[in-house]
Amino acid sequence: MKKIFRKYLLAPVALIVVLSACERDSDYVLSTPSPYVSNLDLRKLYHGSDVTLTREATRQAYILAGQVTSDHSGKNLPEGLLFVQNNRKVSASIDSLRGMAINIGADAANFVPGDSVHIQIEGGVLKRVNGILQITGLSGAQVEKVATGITPFLTPVSAVTMLAKPENFEGLLGVVYNSNFEPNIGVERIEGVKIFNEGSGDVEMNVNSTADFKSEFLPYSANIMGIIIPSATTAVPQVWPRVKSDFVATSIVVDPSVPLGPNPAIITGYLADPDGTDANHEYVQLMATQDLDFRRTPFSVVTTNNAGASTPTGPPTGGWATGGLRTYKFNITRGTVAKGTFFYVGGYKLIAGANSTDISQANWVVSKLYNVDGGDDGIGDKTANLLANSGNAAGMAVFATTAVDLNTIPSDVAFYAGTGNAFASGVGYAICDNDFYSRYNGDVFQPFYRQGTNTGKVAANPSAAQFTYLGGEYDAAAKKWTVKRASKTVGVPKTSELKVVQEMPGATKVVN
Repeated sequence: MKKIFRKYLLAPVALIVVLSACERDSDYVLSTPSPYVSNLDLRKLYHGSDVTLTREATRQAYILAGQVTSDHSGKNLPEGLLFVQNNRKVSASIDSLRGMAINIGADAANFVPGDSVHIQIEGGVLKRVNGILQITGLSGAQVEKVATGITPFLTPVSAVTMLAKPENFEGLLGVVYNSNFEPNIGVERIEGVKIFNEGSGDVEMNVNSTADFKSEFLPYSANIMGIIIPSATTAVPQVWPRVKSDFVATSIVVDPSVPLGPNPAIITGYLADPDGTDANHEYVQLMATQDLDFRRTPFSVVTTNNAGASTPTGPPTGGWATGGLRTYKFNITRGTVAKGTFFYVGGYKLIAGANSTDISQANWVVSKLYNVDGGDDGIGDKTANLLANSGNAAGMAVFATTAVDLNTIPSDVAFYAGTGNAFASGVGYAICDNDFYSRYNGDVFQPFYRQGTNTGKVAANPSAAQFTYLGGEYDAAAKKWTVKRASKTVGVPKTSELKVVQEMPGATKVVN
């Protein structure tokens, strides 16, 4: 009986203990929603119909805090629109920077780039007007300037990235480097919608008839800064320069009477094994040994991958024009390069692979997604591995022409990695006379790599996330290498700056 009594006595005691353990802690933190909303979250609210910005719609947020990027002093931006940009505190791997237009009428001209503002958006309406997503129904009284002199974020823009995700770029302050036009030089002005190519595709620039810089002549190339605004008729994103200083001509004048030397462009480095996927992230670095204008004289760069699985198998019967998965061709038909300066050919304009530093400020004459599109002139299938990491021969050549066949002599050529699958009697990869190869060994003709004494390699297989720079010194007056290239590698973390691959001790130099 005592056991039964003890059993039923313990049951309620245990229940009391359990319930007391479930009581709310005395230090429970009460919180309130943030009053601030990001442009990223605001843009997600719009699905084709007008949205009234109530606190319920914005989860109790009612203040848009951001950097002003618009400048109405140049009279080229849509009247009444204040453009601001901000980001949201999320993972470092997530791009949250977004722009937004706020229609506050004539008061928009009272704010300048670098102003930091808080905008009371409650009661405004999010809608598209003339193609531009904007907040309407507000006035200048709802915009508070809280700071000045802030340096606005500047977003590098390329056709391949912007046209893939135009929503991410709309309303941002962007910059496009090395924009190449096809102008009527000395006659055509920048006014109107102009199409340019920055190495990866075509982009539109808009200069209105009201702009106070509309009479500037259109150059061959320029760096263009401006707000990204969709066309009212086509919805295609356009770059709208704000003021005259947003448009800076960069083209050089190349004397057409100066003939090309034997090596007008040389190979100075490459990234063959980016961090992460190789697809669309590999590139070749080159240097001009004399001023070059690719409109007047088109060039090309061809890479070769001779891994065992690369087709067509066997000797490269077409040489650099073999195609398939063996060779891949980039035509260079736009842009200028000054003597002794670098230029680039490859995939995305990133220093070390996906999610690494954008280096579009370098002179990219071609930026092409080689894992999406085949090579130019039918030379090369789309490929995930442009520059091989295998034991067989791999390399690249630059030509002072786009007409490339078995016997076309390159301006420069460089092989690395292994030796196999590159030559058979009568066919191979044509070489030029440089610091590693010679077309003649005495009286013996040896025009291909791996033929005769042409067995040298500029480097071994690359390591992951390392840039290979070749070094050496080229005498432009003597038109020959005076210091032989001796390759080195440098680690390229994703946050590296452009100088990591351009200012290394022992980097290639052009003298005289």
